[in-house]
Amino acid sequence: MKPAKLKRHLVTKHPEYMDKPREFFVRKSEGYHHQRTKLTNLATTSEKAQKASFLVAQRIVKCKKPHTIAEELILPAAVDMCEIMLGTEAANKLKSIPLSDDTVSRRIGDLADDILSQLVGRLRCCEFSLQLDESTDVASAAQLIALVRYPWDGSILEDFLFCKEVPGRTTGEEIFKILNEFIEFHELSWGKCVAVCTDGAAAMTGRKSGLVARIKAVNPRVKSVHCMLHRQALASKGMEPDLHFVLSTAVTAVNFVKSRALQSRLFGQLCREMDAGHDTLLYHSEVRWLSRAKVLQRVFELRSEMSEFLRTEKPDIAEFFSDPEYVAKLAYLVDVFNILNSLNLSIQGRYASILDASDKITAFMRKAELWRRRLGDGVTDMFPQLTDYLNANNMSVAVVREVATSHLTALSEHFTSYFTDVNTDAWDWVRDPFAPAATCSLTSKAEEELVDLSCDRTLKARFQQVSHADFWPFLSREYPELTAQAMQILLQFPTTYLCESSFSTLTAMKTKYRARLHVENDLRVCLSSITPRLDKICSERQAHLINDTPSS
Repeated sequence: MKPAKLKRHLVTKHPEYMDKPREFFVRKSEGYHHQRTKLTNLATTSEKAQKASFLVAQRIVKCKKPHTIAEELILPAAVDMCEIMLGTEAANKLKSIPLSDDTVSRRIGDLADDILSQLVGRLRCCEFSLQLDESTDVASAAQLIALVRYPWDGSILEDFLFCKEVPGRTTGEEIFKILNEFIEFHELSWGKCVAVCTDGAAAMTGRKSGLVARIKAVNPRVKSVHCMLHRQALASKGMEPDLHFVLSTAVTAVNFVKSRALQSRLFGQLCREMDAGHDTLLYHSEVRWLSRAKVLQRVFELRSEMSEFLRTEKPDIAEFFSDPEYVAKLAYLVDVFNILNSLNLSIQGRYASILDASDKITAFMRKAELWRRRLGDGVTDMFPQLTDYLNANNMSVAVVREVATSHLTALSEHFTSYFTDVNTDAWDWVRDPFAPAATCSLTSKAEEELVDLSCDRTLKARFQQVSHADFWPFLSREYPELTAQAMQILLQFPTTYLCESSFSTLTAMKTKYRARLHVENDLRVCLSSITPRLDKICSERQAHLINDTPSS
């Protein structure tokens, strides 16, 4: 402003300052600048503290820890470390980070909301498949967990969709109601759902009132997949009477030793005295599919110790572990269940394809038939434990030939009846679009695109370098019709592995000490592969101004 106008403003508005010297006004100017700088520093410190609060909350839920751990352990420990390593001033700055129980809970809620908004935005513009399962938590509440698989940014992704409590009976109607309300509330389309994978419970797969039937009533194009892990467990459950007796006797012996603490201690002491490789037995549980092989393997390795330990109190059971024929059958069961466990583990995991799982099931069924023929010829080298035991005791394969052949025959029949849909020859063009394959399921346009693709040597080289999940979404613009039909297959979940894994996470989070926890937000932040937008979240929330100057 012009000097004359400044003077007039001083005289008319601030007459009390008319006679002040120049140094007075310089001092005032410096004070105003210092005050503005201090306010800026305070605001910046608070914003950093807010962002740090979000990051700590995210780490807490990723580690499945209680929300109170931030205020009770993390912050005090960080202050102590900072005070020793960096000094009191740096430690005082950490004290401005808001990490109370309620604050951490709100932070987790904000992170979960941002992740959900990103996921819903993606699902509105692409096809997806669902995986659902229901289980009861520590508070006896029925929890329904759903996960989703969808194509995004040139790849196929999997993510946590929701975890909702079923208020009443866990019927197909109630489960569909919860799922449908979520779909409608977030403005998703049932028409974009291509497949649903569930276990074999009646509420899920019932023909008339099951969840899958209700979904197909809304979208008839939806394909239903019965979890291959559940089917494998059901198919391998049946056994010959002789083999069932071997299993039940071994389980009875294990329960006798493990049921009382004194028996377990005495058995462990005996094993150590006999220089055994282990000093404990393992429990068998029907719901833990891998436990059969693990329990029998441990019993087979400790058979001498068990015979010695049970000789006094359970002589009728102890004699079985000294019977060569019984032990030979036990060795056969150990080998078979170890093979079944390997098959089970091979089709678990994230991003599993129904093509790979079907191939492994088909290979097992063919190998079971091969083993049956080789066993009939007196060859047992495919069963290493059995082979070693027979050779060590100069025994003939005739001891187990009949019962083992009968078991393998029944096992093949059960697998064939449970896996009627694994003959996927019509999907060979998805496995390898550059090899001659049946294309009867393709439309004319898609078949033409397949011909063009099979002649593209550049894409052939790329196909050999990446997985199916990365190859096919990459072609969506150049070969849209063919890619769309390939995605109908690749988006299908072969198992409910992700649901089972999510329930394990839920069990770790919702303990008897946190039985009132609403676990959905924690599960979303813990399990989701989507990175929350921290800068966006912080910009939408006002940071509290906190004076970090230590009080005198």
